[in-house]
Amino acid sequence: VGDTETSKAKPLADQISLVSLGVAFLWCFSALALVLYALSAISFVAISVALISSGVAFFVMWRWFVGRLQGFTGDCLGATQQVCELAFYLGLAVGWSPLS
Repeated sequence: VGDTETSKAKPLADQISLVSLGVAFLWCFSALALVLYALSAISFVAISVALISSGVAFFVMWRWFVGRLQGFTGDCLGATQQVCELAFYLGLAVGWSPLS
């Protein structure tokens, strides 16, 4: 992961521009806004808990891969996406429960 000079893989993640990241954020945000519009029963608290839990999962995965591998690979990115999605759904379930 850390030796890009002798690696056969091209480091694509280093080439993501700030504009591309902004477009990706807007794309995800618009999908979330459509879901909120369609399911008006979801409260602001539920979405907040879901987003925070997904963000925490991302931070934990990022720290783990940087500490363990001194970087990341495509497999790391895929695993992070899956863990963050699961954390989002679990956070949504916790925030949406009748007890909250």
